[in-house]
Amino acid sequence: MAAPYNPPVKNEDFVTYVALDDMNAPGRTKADPTLAAGDVQIKKDTGAYANIGTLPAVDTAGDDVVRVALTATEMNADNVVIRFKDQTDPPEWADKVISIPTTA
Repeated sequence: MAAPYNPPVKNEDFVTYVALDDMNAPGRTKADPTLAAGDVQIKKDTGAYANIGTLPAVDTAGDDVVRVALTATEMNADNVVIRFKDQTDPPEWADKVISIPTTA
């Protein structure tokens, strides 16, 4: 499959999808998760976390699959870590971390 999907290439746009676990229904994914500024952050290599440029969202109402689109600048690392952390209390969905190793 061609970019921006597989393989993740350093300094190229990248799109991936993730489902977030529902905190109120263990074993289920959260449909239409609410994502706010600060809920999704990226870390490039060993740097500090920073808010993602474009907030991820579901493509279709009622879906539980969240589309994450990273820019070429956000993909400028050997390893990109995306952290999902709901800031509400109690949280709507569980924390999740994904790691994206890039190729040259």
